Amino acid sequence: MTGPAVDRRALATLIAEELAEFSMRSAADRSTHSLETARVVTVDGRDLDLVFKGTRASRGSGDFVRPRLVRDESREVWAYSSLLDPRAIDTPRFYGVLDEGGAGERLVLEALPGRPLTESGDIDAWRAAARWLAAFHEWGDRRVSGLGEEDPVLHQTPALHERWLERAIRRAAAEGRAAVGTRLNEIRAAHRVAVCRLAGGRRGLVHGEFYPSNLLVARRGSGWRIRAVDWESIGVGPVALDLAALTTGDWAASERTALWREYADARDTPLETLTPDLHAARLVNAVQWLGWTVGWTPPVEHDRDWIEEARDAARHVLDETGSRPVGPHRGQKLPAP
Repeated sequence: MTGPAVDRRALATLIAEELAEFSMRSAADRSTHSLETARVVTVDGRDLDLVFKGTRASRGSGDFVRPRLVRDESREVWAYSSLLDPRAIDTPRFYGVLDEGGAGERLVLEALPGRPLTESGDIDAWRAAARWLAAFHEWGDRRVSGLGEEDPVLHQTPALHERWLERAIRRAAAEGRAAVGTRLNEIRAAHRVAVCRLAGGRRGLVHGEFYPSNLLVARRGSGWRIRAVDWESIGVGPVALDLAALTTGDWAASERTALWREYADARDTPLETLTPDLHAARLVNAVQWLGWTVGWTPPVEHDRDWIEEARDAARHVLDETGSRPVGPHRGQKLPAP
C-alpha cells in the first residue's frame, strides 16, 4: 500500500532542486513502517533515487510493532538529522522530513544500492560487515559523551534486559505453552549471569538491531560496501549486542568465531576477552525477541528458533562460570526480527 501523496513543492525544498519528473512505488521489502521508493529527475537533468519511510509503525495484519517500552517515533529522525554522519560511517544521505499532518511524517533518504546481507552467501561480505561494525563502534565511542538526557536514544540497561525474560514467561503462560515457559525458567540463572556480565562490559553507541536483514551490501572494486539501515533502536548499551545480532542463526561455532575475530582484530582487542560478553549478548538478544514479538509471524527467511539460540548461549554462559549447563532441549519456533 502506498502512503499519502507527496507534496512535490515540499520535496523540492528538501532536495534544494526543482522537480521535472517524479514517480513513486511501494518498496518490495517488508518493513515495520510505510516504505516507498521514488525516482526524481530534476530540471537540471539529475537523477535521484529516494526512499520515503514513515515514522509511525504500521498496524496492519501481520505487521511487527515494537513494544511501547522501547518505541519512540522521534528516534530515527533524530539519529539521521543530528547524529549519523554519511561521510564518516557511510549511512544513507538524509534529505529531511516531510510533514504529512495527521498521517505523520516521512523521512526522505537516499535509496541505497545493494541487497540485504541475508541474501549474500559470500563470507567476505559478512567479514566486511563485522569490520564496519567495529569502525562504527569506534566512531560512536567519540560521540556518546556528547549525548544529552533530551536525546531519544534507547538505553539498554540491565533492568530492560531482565524485563524481557519476565515478559517472555508471561507470554508463554498466556498462550498456553507450558513447555516454553519451563525452558525459559531453566535459563533464568544463566540470563541473570549474562545481564550482570554485560553490565560490567564495554558500553557505547549501538545500532540496536544489527541483524543481517538491516545491512545492505554491494560490490565495491574487489571488496564490499556495507551500509546499515533501520536506526529505530539506536541507543547506548553493551556493544556486544550488535556483534551477537550479526552472527545470530545457524552458524557453525568456528564460523561464528571467525566473524567475532574479524571484529576483534579491527578493534585491536583480544578475542578471548570479548567471547564471554558475546555469548552473554547472544542470550540477552534471544530472550529479548522471545519477550518482544507478540502476534507477529515473520517471513520464512527471517524465522529463528530463539529458544534454541537462548539455550545454546546459556550453556556457554554457565560453562564459563563453572555452573551446571542447561540440559537437552527440543526447539520451539518463535518469531524473529
